[in-house]
Amino acid sequence: MSAFNSSTTMDEVIGRLHGCPTRSIDGLVSNLPGDHRGNLAVFCYGRAHLHEASLAIAATCNLDALVHAGGKSGAFLFEQSRRPPETDHIFSRARRVRISLERAAAMSS
Repeated sequence: MSAFNSSTTMDEVIGRLHGCPTRSIDGLVSNLPGDHRGNLAVFCYGRAHLHEASLAIAATCNLDALVHAGGKSGAFLFEQSRRPPETDHIFSRARRVRISLERAAAMSS
């Protein structure tokens, strides 16, 4: 179900973004006009708690809509929304050698 109809304000859409899973954002903003999605993406990008939502919204926008909404920031947002998500540092933590106290005590003897 789209979050936008003739009586829905942008404040209501922003309210619905809070706690919305990133994968559901496309459906939430799908009926917004392109310029509104661009404005919403740029607005959300400036708020840390809506950063992921802004990238998901920007992924539904064309470059012109984002540049119109945010200039160079909009162009940057367009590029960021097309990049694959960064991997977490889980893998780098898994490669660390674990030393137990038992092993450390044996090494100092």
